[in-house]
Amino acid sequence: MLLLVVGVGLNLVQLAELLSRVPPVVQRLGTFESPVHLPIWLNVALGLGAVPAGMERALRLRHFPLLDAAGR
Repeated sequence: MLLLVVGVGLNLVQLAELLSRVPPVVQRLGTFESPVHLPIWLNVALGLGAVPAGMERALRLRHFPLLDAAGR
């Protein structure tokens, strides 16, 4: 679960920085500077680690209060 949260979280922050450089987004919202800058090999490793972690979570259908609080 930790690998899933860290992998997805760090990649989403970096994706937000990338998307905030698109000209229409810059005009409306401004730019976003990511506080985390990881090397490409670590981004790929985190992404590849998050995939099986997410699959394991989905296939076992385990309940975790922090992740499942929105479903209440």
